[in-house]
Amino acid sequence: MKPHALQPPSQSSCLMRVLAHSIALAFAGTLSAHADDDIQKVIVTAQSRAQSAQEVPISMEVITARDIQNLGARNLGDVTGYLPGFQVDATQPTQPIFGIRGVQAGDFGIGTDTPVGIYVDGVYTGKTGGALMNFIDIQRVEVLKGPQGTLFGRNSAAGAIAVVTNEPEAEFDAAGHVRVGDYGRADLDAMLNVPLGASTAARLVFVRARSDGWVRNTSTGNRTTGDNSWATRLSLKQKISDATLLLSWEHEQLRQKGWPAFGVVKDPTLPFAGYTGVYDAAYVAHFSDPRKARLENDTDGRETRNFDGVTLRAEIPLGGATLRSTTAFRTFSSYNLTDNDGTARVDFRLATQDQKKAYNWQQEFKLSGTTDMLDWIAGASFYDNRERQRSSAILNTATLDSLSLMQGGGADFATLFGGLGMAGVPGVDDSSVFGWQEDNNAKLRTRAFSVYGDLIWRLAPGTRLTTGLRWSRDRKEMQWHVPGRVSTALDGLLNTYGPAAGLDASALPSNIIFAAAGPLAATPVNAKRSWTDWSPRLVLDHKLNDDLLLFASLSRGYQAGGFNVFTPPNAASANPRERDPSFNPEKMTNLELGFKLTAPSLRATINGALFAYRFKNLQDVKLGGTSAIPTYNIINSDQEAKGLDLDARIRVSPRLTAFAGIEVIDQTYQRYQTTDSSGATLDLSGQTVGTPRFTGMAGVSTNWEALNGRMSATLQGNYHGKSRCNDDTRALQCLNAPAFRTGTSGGKADLRVGWDAANGKFGIGLLVNNLFDKRYVYNLDGQTKAFGLPYASVTAPRTIALELRGSL
Repeated sequence: MKPHALQPPSQSSCLMRVLAHSIALAFAGTLSAHADDDIQKVIVTAQSRAQSAQEVPISMEVITARDIQNLGARNLGDVTGYLPGFQVDATQPTQPIFGIRGVQAGDFGIGTDTPVGIYVDGVYTGKTGGALMNFIDIQRVEVLKGPQGTLFGRNSAAGAIAVVTNEPEAEFDAAGHVRVGDYGRADLDAMLNVPLGASTAARLVFVRARSDGWVRNTSTGNRTTGDNSWATRLSLKQKISDATLLLSWEHEQLRQKGWPAFGVVKDPTLPFAGYTGVYDAAYVAHFSDPRKARLENDTDGRETRNFDGVTLRAEIPLGGATLRSTTAFRTFSSYNLTDNDGTARVDFRLATQDQKKAYNWQQEFKLSGTTDMLDWIAGASFYDNRERQRSSAILNTATLDSLSLMQGGGADFATLFGGLGMAGVPGVDDSSVFGWQEDNNAKLRTRAFSVYGDLIWRLAPGTRLTTGLRWSRDRKEMQWHVPGRVSTALDGLLNTYGPAAGLDASALPSNIIFAAAGPLAATPVNAKRSWTDWSPRLVLDHKLNDDLLLFASLSRGYQAGGFNVFTPPNAASANPRERDPSFNPEKMTNLELGFKLTAPSLRATINGALFAYRFKNLQDVKLGGTSAIPTYNIINSDQEAKGLDLDARIRVSPRLTAFAGIEVIDQTYQRYQTTDSSGATLDLSGQTVGTPRFTGMAGVSTNWEALNGRMSATLQGNYHGKSRCNDDTRALQCLNAPAFRTGTSGGKADLRVGWDAANGKFGIGLLVNNLFDKRYVYNLDGQTKAFGLPYASVTAPRTIALELRGSL
């Protein structure tokens, strides 16, 4: 799934000009010095050491609690666009997709992982169903660009996202926050921090988020696109002499409607009357704008998740060193039912159902210390994960007849039912429809072990050399099982009335959707594979003066290989790739030259980096295969990119701050072969991947005294260029139909205005997301696109909410 393809908004363009003008005024305005008005330092732990963000020789972005408040963000998906180069597709919270610098790969199947590692308080949570969690009492989020394998470990070949939460404190504290808005928005979060003694404290947090959704499914009458979840965390912190223990428990439940499929073909004579296998101008002229047409899904869809996590962290001084231990257990179960035809038509009904359950525990030991010449870290980690997945295709006999007709066959089931009706079978004729479901079951166990070291050498005053190395071993054991179809009513009919005509249920194929996998895994089959890797990093940084840091880095990231959940091994095949369906590990090599500038006289920070990378064997999911309906399969490609990151923040005065950031990138395939709609090989080597060449954001924050308190306002917007489509994606992802377009440039704006009491214990706010109400069509795709019925997603309209907060 590619980054959102957005239509260019004239209002957002005006906003960007206004913001750019504001920033220009900020730089040109009065810059009289105020000793207490310096840009606040942000302390991060990107290198497993507490450092100022401006002292870390890594390209990174930091999201603070204030940033989260200004956006009204509930999870990482709500910050997309405001960190150039960082993308999150959160339309389905149980199947999110994360991307950094154009590397945006899905991990729909349990046999794969995303190349962007997600870590919460140092614990890896990057598997699909457990990756996109609510923000719960967040201190900050660090987004690290480029390979981070040496310190973060597995599955951070493209980058890492480190979420840091607040710990229990020694003083009593309590706070609450309520947000209500349109479309039934009602959010609540509360925090209670209680000291339990001179060396013990506890912290309890509760978060609730709910909305009805902004679109109604006219086929069922229900609203959808809403959210409904709650989460809690209980933490206990204990000081024992100089040692610290932190025990936390976290729980989350999600229960909401599934994301809708906005169909674009409303003519009931289509696709039979006009689709020839190509999305030509004549056919796309029939498309309807999904932003204006009625949503018609025969399945509302549903997403659920139960998540539990327990973590024990210990920090123990050992003479001149510090030992840190992290022990964690995580488990989640998720359910995703989605409409996959974008219509309410009986003759093309298709829904998919995905169920996952995972258990994992992790243990890491980290020893660190410092001398006059050296700052060092050494560690070892172990990861054990067990998962189960059931993927189901839910359709009916009318859909199977439609697929047969589209492929030049006949309406076999209608003919069969018509014959039975003429033979006197009651209640059956050629218009009868029976349900049909197929399941693909998979199990996976992953065990990973690694040891690593990271040394920062002080070569000279202001000059440091960082050398790091991690050795990893991953082992995966996969099991496939594809049982026969589930069609109880149909089988009962045929077994009751069919024998008179020499026919029973056994005459029907066991599977049609999973026809390729079914014969190979009618009984469970297994495969296992191991991989090892050395992941190094080398960084040289030098401070020209107290304010300017220059750095150069060369690093490599690694992600273990895996298995395609829909491709079991075929032991009888002469093709070695079919006998062993595993795919090779990912490896990313990244070169970076950057600077970090702090300008005290301007109260400003400016950071930038030039980067170039090569990514080998990027694992991604793509609709395709030889089944009657395309399934998600793993594809490998080699990619390369070069680009520029820049960000700046300036405090013009105690009342005004301006900020901006951009990323410019040129990303292409080095090696990638796929198939087109006819099944012919399509070589995309040398073509663009799809990532927009330019993304940017800008904003201004201001405050002033009023009403015996302080008013504040933040206006910010983001923008990205058009998608750079290739021969595989151009037809739909860069569509130019009479009704709408996809793949064009676009953006949005957000506004927050608030008032806080002078003592800071009470505040109100007005939050407007998508200020200019711009709506875009993106991800025009889907499993029925092969038969002329693609469906899309649509961005949310403007939303308005009122916030109240209080603290003791």
